[in-house]
Amino acid sequence: MTVEELRDRHVRLLRDRRVVDHLGPPAHPADTAARYHTWTQVAAEPLPDLLGRLVDARVRPRAYRPAHLHRQQRTLDALQPEVLHLARAAGWDTATPVLAGVFPTGTLDTLSVPVPGRGVLVLVDTALPDLLGAVLKTMTGALPNYGTPPLLSGEQASFALAEAVNAHLYGNGAVQARPLPELSGQRAALVSLMARRATQFVLAHEFGHVLAGHLAHARRRTDPGTPVGALDAQSVGWRREHEADRIAAVIMLRSLDDLGHRELEAHEPYLVAAVLLVLFLHEVTDRLADELGLTVPFAGNHPPPVRRIQTLVEHLAGQVRTPRALDLAADAATWLEDRLGDVREWFRLVADTLR
Repeated sequence: MTVEELRDRHVRLLRDRRVVDHLGPPAHPADTAARYHTWTQVAAEPLPDLLGRLVDARVRPRAYRPAHLHRQQRTLDALQPEVLHLARAAGWDTATPVLAGVFPTGTLDTLSVPVPGRGVLVLVDTALPDLLGAVLKTMTGALPNYGTPPLLSGEQASFALAEAVNAHLYGNGAVQARPLPELSGQRAALVSLMARRATQFVLAHEFGHVLAGHLAHARRRTDPGTPVGALDAQSVGWRREHEADRIAAVIMLRSLDDLGHRELEAHEPYLVAAVLLVLFLHEVTDRLADELGLTVPFAGNHPPPVRRIQTLVEHLAGQVRTPRALDLAADAATWLEDRLGDVREWFRLVADTLR
C-alpha cells in the first residue's frame, strides 16, 4: 500500500467515524464563533456570559468543521517529512510507510494504527493543536519572558486557560476556545516556532515506535470511550513509551546541529520548552479529568505524564548543549501550576451553574 493509499484510508476512516454523522444538526452554524479582536477584550464580558460559554461547550454537541480539519491536516502533511528527515539525520530510517492524520481520539496521546504488512497510520487528536495553540498564546501573552509589558493579566490568563482546557475535556475535538487576538513580532514568531516544535515532537514520538520496531511487539487495545466509539490502537508497554520519548528528543535536538553557539543559546530553550509543554499539558488535563470524573480514552497505554516528564527531563539534562536550556520549560510548568487553582475555581462555578 502506497502512502497515497494510506492517505485515502485515513480520509475514509475520518469520514466514516466522525461524530457529526451520529448527532442531530447543530443549534447554529459551528464556524461562526466570535473571537477576541483586542487583548483588553479577553475575559472582559460579564461573569454570566463567561460562564455561559463554558457551560455551552459541555452541554451542546458540536459538529466537526471540515475547513478546520483540513487546516490541521495540512500542518501535519508539512511536518511529517521534516520529522522523518531529522530521524534519518539522527541515524534512524525505515521503509515502513507512515501517515499522520488528524482524528478525534479523545486523548492527547497520539495513537498508532498499523495496517498489517502495509504501513502505519498515526492518529493525532483534533483537540491537540487547538489546545497547544491556545495555551501557547495565553502563556506568551501573560509571561514577561516573551515581552513586556504582558498582554494579559493573571485573571485574564486564567480564564483563557480554563476555556481552552474546558474545550479539550468536553468538546471531543470539535470545540475551540474563543480565539485570542493575533500576536505580532517576536511573540508571534515564538508561538509559531513552539507550536511547530511541539507537534514535531508528538509525531517523532510515534515515529520512534516505528523506527525502533516497537509495534512488532505491541498488543491491540480497543477502547469504546473515544469520541468516535470503539477505536483500536497499539499498546507497547511503558518501557517502550519512555524509549520513544528519548528517540523523539534526540530527533528534535538534531535539528539544532548546524546552529552556531549564539543561535543555539537562543533556540534550544524554546525547543526544550515546546517538547516538555506537550507532557505538561497531558499531566494537567489528566489531573483535571480525574478530578471531574471524566474518563480519558486509552488511559494506561502510556506511563503517567509526571513520570514521563521526570524521565525525559533527566535524559534532556544530559543531551542539551546550553546551560539554561531547561529553565524556560521550568517557567512554563510553574506558570501552568500557578494557574490551576483559578481554572478549578472556574470549573466549580460551572458545576454550580449546571446544578
